[in-house]
Amino acid sequence: MIGKTFKTFGQFVLRYGFAITFIWLGLMKLRNSEADYLKQVLSNSSLFSWMLQYITSYAFSQLIAYLQMAIGLLITLKPVARKVSFWGGFAASVILLISVSTIFSSSIVWEANYGFPELSKHGQSILKDVVLLGAALWCTGDSA
Repeated sequence: MIGKTFKTFGQFVLRYGFAITFIWLGLMKLRNSEADYLKQVLSNSSLFSWMLQYITSYAFSQLIAYLQMAIGLLITLKPVARKVSFWGGFAASVILLISVSTIFSSSIVWEANYGFPELSKHGQSILKDVVLLGAALWCTGDSA
């Protein structure tokens, strides 16, 4: 009985806590400081540095901000629109998978003087996305 209660409450907190976190992170991306952060990460990434030739870091940050907020809202709709929530979780999974990949493609995530496994502040910020990716994958599967 108590195990089922904890599981049910944990699932509720995981889904809606993830959605709130995703929306909040989107709101933070509307700030210029986040655009500066993204520019540093993208310009030091072997996979994503090319993007800065076509879009400014500010425009990219704005795009990601609105996308994240919309995705967070979609995830909350599971009780009334299961398929919509599925696509929100799927989109979040894709975004977070891309973010996590920068750990392996950007030199800025490692502390320059120490190397692996010492993460820089940028690396620590990206590392949280590993846990968020797990939450997104769970939300996707739970809404399927």
